[in-house]
Amino acid sequence: MKKTAPTLAALALLTGTAAFAQTSSVTIAGRVDMGPQYVDTGVNKTTRVDSGTYTASRLILRGNEDLGDGLSAQFYLEHRFNADTGAAQSAAKFWNAGSYVGLSSKDWGTITLGRQYTPIFWSFLFADDTGPMKLHGYSALQSVQRSNFARIRASASPIKSAGSLDTISGGVYSLGITSAFEDNQIVYKTPTFGGGFTAMISAEAPEGYAAGSGKLFSGNVEYRNGPLYASVAATTKQGAVPAGGGLKQRVSEQLASAMYEVVPGFKLWGNIHPWQMKSVASTELKGNDWMLGASYWFPQSELWINFASKKLKNCTDCDSSGWGIGYHYFLSKRTELYASIAQVSNDANSANTLNGFAPDNFGLKVRATSVGIATTF
Repeated sequence: MKKTAPTLAALALLTGTAAFAQTSSVTIAGRVDMGPQYVDTGVNKTTRVDSGTYTASRLILRGNEDLGDGLSAQFYLEHRFNADTGAAQSAAKFWNAGSYVGLSSKDWGTITLGRQYTPIFWSFLFADDTGPMKLHGYSALQSVQRSNFARIRASASPIKSAGSLDTISGGVYSLGITSAFEDNQIVYKTPTFGGGFTAMISAEAPEGYAAGSGKLFSGNVEYRNGPLYASVAATTKQGAVPAGGGLKQRVSEQLASAMYEVVPGFKLWGNIHPWQMKSVASTELKGNDWMLGASYWFPQSELWINFASKKLKNCTDCDSSGWGIGYHYFLSKRTELYASIAQVSNDANSANTLNGFAPDNFGLKVRATSVGIATTF
């Protein structure tokens, strides 16, 4: 739904608010995703009706103002919620999935400031074809690669002192991802150059982190030309041990990803993703994961399948792997029905999750099946 500049000006007058600038367009958009799913966590089995099994339900408010000479101002606000209960996903952040403002130039690129994705996220996203929205909750890319770097038995982990980047609780050592939203970022993206290249770089101010422990740097280079998408990316994030203390920890990751349309409608895609966590007393946890997928687009539907594997180099029996299969039937350009099935397998000291569901114990599999409807507005 779009509101024109005169409409917004009239609304401002009616509410007694001064309109210092006229916005060219403001768009209200979003997505509601809902469906039943059956989940087997190794011991317990449940049937549920959930929001966001495929992609998170969300409300988006974005705007753009044409400033002339190829320059424009923009803002983006995104709130994610659970449509099955009406509750917000985050009690702490209303605009939990993006809140930023920026300037864009056709000649000089775009700079945005605020809470937003790190550049490495886009390199994951555009080399995944699990539905039109990509990054399906049942995609092995999500369950094996982006649920966390590691979720393992604490006694098996070489890192014994948790900090602001990792946790140790209930006998589980968990190291969270950095390819997601980060606060206080400044992100710059270049215009397209060299026949299909773009580059993006970001830095996160340590504001809001104890002892300046929240420093993050991330960047990517992407290439788009005809049937090929390819990208390389890297991220480094600094923390402290214990959280708020003076001893530093650092997690770093690199990613190479690609997608290629072999023939019209048939795509192959995948990535390679090494990473490492360095903490106090020269302790470290190193690992790598990879993913391969394929998809085929029919005139009114899509079928996809992918597999991913995670290996931890210095943790015994801490590996995991998983697969996902999905089918999407398009009722219109905005509404689709979907069905999906997925599994995550864990070694004896691993407890990796599937779409947010953890196994009942280390070494157990998590299986899930879902059907649903998703509509975009």
